Amino acid sequence: MLCIPSTNAQNTSSKTKNRLKELDSLSSLNRSNDSLLYATIELANKIQDYDVAVKHTANLINLFKYEDAARAKALIPNTIPLLKSVKDKEVLGQFYFELADLQYYSGEFEESLSNFDSAFHYAKSRNTPLKGLSKLGKGIVYVDKGEFGKASLTLQEAIGYFQKDKDTLNWINAKNSMTILYGKNGFYDEETKERNELISLAEAYKKYPSLPSIFYNAAASANKMGEQHKRIAYLKQALSSNETSEYQDFFKPILTFGLIGAYAENDSLAKANKLMTELEREPDQITGFNEAFYLDAKKRLAFAEKDYQKALNYGTAYLKLKQESKEYEEIQEADHFLSKVYKLLGDEGQAFKHYANYTHLKDSITNIQKARILSYYQTLYETEKRDSKIAAQQTNIELLQAQKKLQRQWLIFGGLGLVFAFAFFSVLRSRSFAKKAQKQNEEFSQYVISSQEQERNRVAMELHDGVGQQLMLLTRKAKSTRDVFMQDLATDTLANIRAISHNLYPVVLKRLGFTKAAQELVDDLDATTELFFTTEITFVDDVLNEEQALHLYRILQETLQNSIKHAKAKAIGVSVLKEKNGVSLTVEDNGIGFDYKEVAASGKSLGIKSIQERCKIIKAHLEVQAETKKGTCLKVSIPL
Repeated sequence: MLCIPSTNAQNTSSKTKNRLKELDSLSSLNRSNDSLLYATIELANKIQDYDVAVKHTANLINLFKYEDAARAKALIPNTIPLLKSVKDKEVLGQFYFELADLQYYSGEFEESLSNFDSAFHYAKSRNTPLKGLSKLGKGIVYVDKGEFGKASLTLQEAIGYFQKDKDTLNWINAKNSMTILYGKNGFYDEETKERNELISLAEAYKKYPSLPSIFYNAAASANKMGEQHKRIAYLKQALSSNETSEYQDFFKPILTFGLIGAYAENDSLAKANKLMTELEREPDQITGFNEAFYLDAKKRLAFAEKDYQKALNYGTAYLKLKQESKEYEEIQEADHFLSKVYKLLGDEGQAFKHYANYTHLKDSITNIQKARILSYYQTLYETEKRDSKIAAQQTNIELLQAQKKLQRQWLIFGGLGLVFAFAFFSVLRSRSFAKKAQKQNEEFSQYVISSQEQERNRVAMELHDGVGQQLMLLTRKAKSTRDVFMQDLATDTLANIRAISHNLYPVVLKRLGFTKAAQELVDDLDATTELFFTTEITFVDDVLNEEQALHLYRILQETLQNSIKHAKAKAIGVSVLKEKNGVSLTVEDNGIGFDYKEVAASGKSLGIKSIQERCKIIKAHLEVQAETKKGTCLKVSIPL
């Protein structure tokens, strides 16, 4: 029997839908009213209108993510199952964007990156402004992770989208992120130039709400350069510009904590304490998102007042927060701070521990590699800026043509740079184009390797001749005192500097030649690992030129490191032989092996890629015999 719904039931359903329509409209207009948003979500779920439910859940996450992240996260478990029923892709994009942003502020960087990608996917399908915002968010995550090459690339993509959409506000935000990227890598001249342009642009664009953050970041860079007067002046400018910002309540405590720290470290304790007292009267100013800024200011203030126990307590709490959010630069600064505090408290063991953590994070090799990558992308970015200025003076048709040309150039040159740096593959449309691109890729990869060697040599010499000599004098002076801790610290630091210098550029290679350098490398590994080494290294210095010797040494170094780290081998054999038609290097281990063809084809191993490119530079033949569970044999033959 067919049952016909009653008129009352139809009227009730119609009224409920109309009620939801009204709530949806009101919630869209008033996104700061959490009670209204909750009521809308509840009714939407009740009548299974999941598009509306998810849309306003995204608005709630946006409302809570800064002040009450736990409350925002509590919304996620019940919302995820609804996503498969959402029809509007724009709603999905907005939800994933807010989720990614929440995860970023919670220090969940990997999850944040994944969800920014999802947001971009849905935004692109509907061509919404979230395309640029998703790339901007992802770029900022990369900055905080310390992956500066990826950050530069992603921020440039964001800038491209904002320019295309004529979104001046977010274009300025993206440029601000680029200045932060420069500052984190010590490109202070470029940062200053970019920031001055940015301030002029932001001041001209009267609606720009984040000018305080630009001045705040300028103060952070001034502090790194030791320019304390500029640091304080920038912070005062930040607070002044904040008075007219629509985000005044959000920025004010952060900026004030920054100024408190600056005052404390520059003999203005009375001013620092006055500001701190004012903020501490309002508990909500020192908790939640502001807690890390509060702890940072308190530790600096306690240290300046020589209350080292309080400085220790605040510094330890600050370090814990930064470790949870995995912010490498702040962790480094916190460890350095705690090492000084423990030293003054007389705890030499803890002082040394935190100083060792600090120096580990400040590893010279990592800094050099990141700086090389960033300098390349910096060049691309400056080219893009120049082209954009030229294009802006032309007609709209010419502008469109210039943008398309710039995009094609970026696919070729930017993409090819990533093949070497991040194992990124561009899909090229024709064979002839692919061959041309491959040649350009090889040339760029080889250029990067050569540039790295020049930079390594320069830094190694500076460490050896400058810092190394000063530390040697310090070590001798320490030995003349009875301070055992200072003696050990000076000796260990000198040893670390020498090790870093040697790894950057082995002096023995230049002074004694490849043969002795190769033997010394194997001997050092034999002495410091549990592996069994066999060697047959004949004298080949008379047939190798300087370039061949350097690259062959690097190949040996990379291969041995791969065997030690990944192969789980118990024995490694190394032979260097002078043969009839040239010189051969063979490294063989009895480890777990790997599928060489698969790894080489995937391009995911930078070590393999580096070996391949070095072989091409010296025109050597590379042969790798490797199978899973059958060990690995690598042979490099240099024809003479």
